[in-house]
Amino acid sequence: MPNSKPALDVWDSCCIIGILNAEVDKLPALLAQTQFFETGKALLGIPSSAVAEIYTLSDGTSAAAKIEEFLNNSYVQFLQSTREVVTVSSKLQFRFNCNQIADLRDKAIAAGVPNKQASKLKSRDSEILAAAIVYKADRLTTYDPFLIFLGREYIQAETGLVISGPSSSMLPFPPLGNPRP
Repeated sequence: MPNSKPALDVWDSCCIIGILNAEVDKLPALLAQTQFFETGKALLGIPSSAVAEIYTLSDGTSAAAKIEEFLNNSYVQFLQSTREVVTVSSKLQFRFNCNQIADLRDKAIAAGVPNKQASKLKSRDSEILAAAIVYKADRLTTYDPFLIFLGREYIQAETGLVISGPSSSMLPFPPLGNPRP
């Protein structure tokens, strides 16, 4: 019997910010992904720690009203930072630190992670990753190069969680005014 449960796609804060600010380099791919949520093929998981990172929009105004509106979408599943999430987060921060894995920094840089981000998993990122793991997400969508590196190098093989930028069979969008064939 096929699994009728929709996939859970957890978004990092950079994806939410991309939507709220209508960032031209992110918006088309993120909107393409939201079509899966709107049709019920997937749920959008939003970790509480991702929301806590977003307090202002690119125009300098408060993000609070737009975040509330975004979280009210029927396909959004709000992922609480439970005891298990924060415990897993702590373990991930300890593990993914160049003090624990000697060649972590070199591997990350070789994979394209900027120098400043290549040494350790930051607190908020580890909590977002932990939420995706604990809530058994199918994927974590992010633009964070270090999270993507960790996903490819370690996390996917261990948990099955795919960590990548947004992807969709609906990309690229056709030019405006031209319907799809």
